[in-house]
Amino acid sequence: MVHCPDPQPLVSCLACTPTELARLTSSDPALLRRWQALPRRILAAGASLLRTGDLADTVWLIEAGLVRFYFLSQNGIERNKSFHAEGAWIAGSMPPLVSASPYTIEALEPSRVVALSYVELRALQREFPLAEPLLADALACVFARQSAREAQLLTQDAAQRYRQFLAEQPTVAARLPLHHVASYLGITNVALSRIRQRLGMGDARRRA
Repeated sequence: MVHCPDPQPLVSCLACTPTELARLTSSDPALLRRWQALPRRILAAGASLLRTGDLADTVWLIEAGLVRFYFLSQNGIERNKSFHAEGAWIAGSMPPLVSASPYTIEALEPSRVVALSYVELRALQREFPLAEPLLADALACVFARQSAREAQLLTQDAAQRYRQFLAEQPTVAARLPLHHVASYLGITNVALSRIRQRLGMGDARRRA
């Protein structure tokens, strides 16, 4: 197994590896045609893939770009839940359960995603047994990442969460404005600046 590139490195995810996915689809011409026929969606930076309250019945694979999941409070305050880049499988609910999404998925960069409805997902698992382990692995990775995020919030302080975030997603962190990182950590921009100073990090980073 290889390490999933998106947030939790201890979560193994074969389906998050482009070379493994390409190897699988190319091994069966029928599966390759089916995969190539799946709808792709192009998102401009700032566009929403899914909004809070929308029916979540699709899982997406990010082929290029960067997205964020965020909650919106009744007071209109956004709180970042997670960030996902190339190779990540994402969803607004836990497949195969169709439900209203509790968060919005927004592109932070121009992005391209492959859409796999839960109906199509079940069909692929049924019709292509070779693909079943890979698809099941992708869904398990989604669940494991969510569980790990909850554990961080319950057991770590902001500085610990920040250090772990930098260790686990260094390339993603470098692509994010600091105010998005602060929101993800559940702290203010000022508090994040103080943590960075204690860690010996400069603040020469974009904030918008």
